[in-house]
Amino acid sequence: MSTLMHVVGATQGRRPFSCLIRNVRIVNVFNDTVSEGCIGLEGDRIAYVGPLEPPYEAAEILDGGGCYALPGFVDSHMHLESSMLTPAHFARAALCCGTTTVAADPHEIGNVLGLRGVQALMDAARGLPLRVLMMAPSTIPSAPGFEDSGYSVGAAEAAELLDLPGVWGLGEVMDFRGVADGEERILSVTQEALRRGCIMDGHASLLTGRDLQAFRATGIDSDHTLRTAEKLEEELALGFTVQIQANALNRELVAAMNAAPVQDRICLVTDDVPLPRLMRQGHLNHVVTEAVALGLDPVRAVRFATINPARRLRLYDVGGIAPGMRADLQLVRDLRAPRPELVLCGGEVVCREGRLVKALPQPDLSDVLRSSVRCAPVRPEDLVIAAPAVGTALVNVIAQDGVSLHTTRVQRELPVVPGENGGAVLDSRGYLKMAVFNRYGKAQHGLALIEGMGQVRGAVALTYGHDAHNLTVYGGNDADMALAANAVIEAQGGICAAQDGTVRRCIPLPLAGLMSTLPPEELLEELTAFLTDCGEMGVSHADLMSFFTIMPLAVSPEIKCTDRGLLDVAHKRFLPLIEKRKGEY
Repeated sequence: MSTLMHVVGATQGRRPFSCLIRNVRIVNVFNDTVSEGCIGLEGDRIAYVGPLEPPYEAAEILDGGGCYALPGFVDSHMHLESSMLTPAHFARAALCCGTTTVAADPHEIGNVLGLRGVQALMDAARGLPLRVLMMAPSTIPSAPGFEDSGYSVGAAEAAELLDLPGVWGLGEVMDFRGVADGEERILSVTQEALRRGCIMDGHASLLTGRDLQAFRATGIDSDHTLRTAEKLEEELALGFTVQIQANALNRELVAAMNAAPVQDRICLVTDDVPLPRLMRQGHLNHVVTEAVALGLDPVRAVRFATINPARRLRLYDVGGIAPGMRADLQLVRDLRAPRPELVLCGGEVVCREGRLVKALPQPDLSDVLRSSVRCAPVRPEDLVIAAPAVGTALVNVIAQDGVSLHTTRVQRELPVVPGENGGAVLDSRGYLKMAVFNRYGKAQHGLALIEGMGQVRGAVALTYGHDAHNLTVYGGNDADMALAANAVIEAQGGICAAQDGTVRRCIPLPLAGLMSTLPPEELLEELTAFLTDCGEMGVSHADLMSFFTIMPLAVSPEIKCTDRGLLDVAHKRFLPLIEKRKGEY
């Protein structure tokens, strides 16, 4: 780290810069300008920005070749575990996309292993050139009373998590209905954050009007779930920092972002980035590209991905190119679709032409994070949907269009037939069956039927999902569903495809059932083959991995399935799978 004397000396030309980046077009996020010039560095700090005529002295001179010089991207809301990568492997991919700082909410691993899982992830992220600010997960389980996970956060647990050395703030408060209704359990958690004066992330899906104001009144002042121009305007007027994900972007929303009278509380974020998207499309640079393609001003897009999120995170020396700021920089050819040719973290080159050039520490996480699946073997009979009597039944079904991730509740008449071992069972042919098994030692599971997914042959099982991360199984027949589920249980977490009594592919995720030890390229190859297997089995969706993970998510509208059963998310109530039998409707 440079001393202030060295920085000032370099600025005044009394000593050489440690590095001078010349011939660049500097994007200034403080005044929305782009100007040609040089950037002089002294150690990990920026010492000079602007025109600079030779002669000048520097230990190293880098020619930017006319590239745009941008601050490193700052992601103010994301989840490391969603990439299936260890922190070091994630850093390798994200840094090469120009992301140099992330605020990571580890509620995925927190749901599985609680405090020790969060601590292990924090330990693994230390020493990386990617700055990882860890948040304390706030809402575990995400829908108390409607799902079960491996941990539970109340006031005492929140205090423990917030007091871990290095924790930056309170992670997204997802029980938005509980907050708006003034429920003591979740408000006791936010109160712990208020006492410490730390930032609090929000998840205000479906809230508007007085409910949204009640949410904001608790001190939670961000939301990453908004999708409309009206919600953007309402939240900005209430003092929220709005965090826009790629899947929420549309022309109407982008027009409202361009037109907003106050621009310093709009951020672009990734939230969840599955590995295929990370490797093929990018990280926060992909969100910038998508926003610009929909009409967002390019310099404004850079500001929304740099200085705005940095200020949101109370990082006052990150996110801009100015003297005294940390030298986290990237050089890109195309401002509208940034793909960095060079990335520096703290003045040190870490990526060149999309390749990491710095070795990263790889701590062994296996002692803490292995052996996390406590689930009895699944039997085909566990997947049978029993019915009162042979005939016809009115069934609550999850409707899906195979393109979006939105679900709706529909009711269908389905035949009830004699079961193999006596009794009556629902004939669910033509529907994708879904089962969610508790993986934390409770003998319980929920069943659901999904329409709109076509005729499926075989089955898929995963411990990788969202929030609770129970064992979720999808399939066209009970035997293959049980086979896939048991392969994942035996692997102590992972993703499996099975068909006709044979396991086609099983990808172990031995670290908490969420993460692989493989490098990104190898894991991508495995996942690509798995998705090909799914397609050959008739399991298809425009965003298949997201579909798999969203369907058991108890805070995602409108209807989902958890380990406790079929859930009406908007009204916070369980639904019977079989609503009525013939003669009752």
